[in-house]
Amino acid sequence: MLTDNILFLKKNHPKLYEEIENSNACNLKSNLTLEDTRNNLKTIKVRKDEKDFYLHSKYDPLREAETIINKLEERESIDENSHVIFYGLGLGYHIDVFAQKYPNTSFSLYEPSVDVFQYFLDNTNLKKLPSDNLEILLLEREPKYVDIFLNILFNKINKKVIIVDLPIYENVFNEQYKDFFSKFKEFITGKRINLHTNYSHQKKWIINCMKNLKEVLSTPNIVMEKFGSYKDKTAILVAAGPSLDEEIENLRYIKDNGLAYIFSVGSAINTLIYNNIYPHATSAIDPSAKNQVVFEMLKEKEITEIPLVFGSSAGYKNLESYPGKKYHMITSQDAIAIYYLKNEDGSEINVVSDAPTVAAATLQLLYLLGFDKIILVGQNLGYRDKKRYADGISYHNIVITDKEEEKAIWVKDVYGNDILTSNGFNSMRKQIESYIKLLPNINVINATKGGAKIEGTEFVELKDIIEGSLKERVTNEYGLNELEKNKTRYNKEYMASQSRNMDKSYQNALKINKEYKAVLNKIEKAINNKNYTQAQNLYLKLDKELKKIENNDFYKTFILPMNRVQYKILADSIESMNKEKNPDEQGKKVITSFSNFIDICIADIEMVKPIYEEMNQSIYEFIQG
Repeated sequence: MLTDNILFLKKNHPKLYEEIENSNACNLKSNLTLEDTRNNLKTIKVRKDEKDFYLHSKYDPLREAETIINKLEERESIDENSHVIFYGLGLGYHIDVFAQKYPNTSFSLYEPSVDVFQYFLDNTNLKKLPSDNLEILLLEREPKYVDIFLNILFNKINKKVIIVDLPIYENVFNEQYKDFFSKFKEFITGKRINLHTNYSHQKKWIINCMKNLKEVLSTPNIVMEKFGSYKDKTAILVAAGPSLDEEIENLRYIKDNGLAYIFSVGSAINTLIYNNIYPHATSAIDPSAKNQVVFEMLKEKEITEIPLVFGSSAGYKNLESYPGKKYHMITSQDAIAIYYLKNEDGSEINVVSDAPTVAAATLQLLYLLGFDKIILVGQNLGYRDKKRYADGISYHNIVITDKEEEKAIWVKDVYGNDILTSNGFNSMRKQIESYIKLLPNINVINATKGGAKIEGTEFVELKDIIEGSLKERVTNEYGLNELEKNKTRYNKEYMASQSRNMDKSYQNALKINKEYKAVLNKIEKAINNKNYTQAQNLYLKLDKELKKIENNDFYKTFILPMNRVQYKILADSIESMNKEKNPDEQGKKVITSFSNFIDICIADIEMVKPIYEEMNQSIYEFIQG
């Protein structure tokens, strides 16, 4: 290895250096050969399946590298707001060409072959690359390194991500290549969904939690009151997938004979009511107002027998005029409950992780309640005969459109066949799979005919489960309605203390805002007067004001969670602002970014003020009650 590379890796990537040293102790490079090209450069020959492949041109690798970057420029617009991943390094010719053309664009290097990476380090000087722009350098020692790389990348980089692959790698390292690009696509899709979810729901979550606190303080906490109470019992989690239509009579038989507890999620409540089957409970966690439509039929019919288990961050209008009993669970999005509430004995409250699908959240709930077996019904998470939903749901298009079919992706179903699904359904499936992995000893059976295969579950048809294991009555005459006689009691003294502290933090937040704006005004004057030394000193003061915001309880509980996307954008941009060499440009970026952020926060403080006062009244009434 080149001496410069040894020093570079020891300083910047010590763990990677150790791995390479261990690799060097082995006899690697067995099927690789370094060869001279016709223009006296080097290329790597790889012997695979009795064929020879060259990672670079045998004639002119540099010209080939220029062609790779030219093709990249034809399809992508590249600037300092881009981040380029080089998949497959070879001897780095294309990386050198790119670094010379784009000295201000950040990049990452990923090599799937230990052998090739050793040749790369033997022949390419990393110190000649713009090391300030090199964000991640990773060598794939095991398949898990793909996930490690992508997790680091998408947590660290907040720019447009572009991949440049060395073309021959698709043939030479085919399985690794397919795995990387498949996972990259999944990560991109997941990031878009998460970003969209956070951006569209960030304010709703907090406003709902503030509005719902009154309901939380006047209803039982089902997790606290019934934790582990349903041991040796079975729960059926019913979703609104098209296969639900086939299970109606099986569910009716189960309900009539008390063979299991039936929990409805999402629109399934309407299919069940349509067929005159009342589940033991229905769940709600969706923060959006549009989700009210789910309970319209139940409210119109004034059905009181079905209790609602709501997440504390659920849309507050969903709870209004709900005719049945209500029980709550505190969700991880609820910074308000986490700040104000403790159990009467002073212990921490149980929290259910919020999820993009109510089924995933309810799965956690059933686990915490202690159910021995959880059966999924109607959890298709895919299209069946071009249907997305079961019958009896009037407010959705049950059959997919031609455009939706064109955009659909293929996944495996419970029988091993290919079925079409959407990116949204696929994301939900993975979310459910992740919770199944996280919850120890959870026993989940997927009884969804023709549904997507869910890892961690066993597929058994519902009729076979009834014949095999659902033999005895396990429900009582009250179902979950017995909970009403046990109302959760939260610690009033603790809540009163936290309420006083929050009022102080609110006043302090208003003071911080003024100081923050004053520093920004001074920075703007300094930049306009070309007084860059003064501006640099003021940046330190601005950083202190931002830290005050981060440590202020009112901001931490209400305002930062409401602006989590904008806050992350600001945090991610600070590093690039610090790297800006032009002091005038640096000042303008600081003023724009920090001004935009504080203006949004000030507007939101004003917006939540009446809701905050209403919430304080609910707290006062609870404490006095």
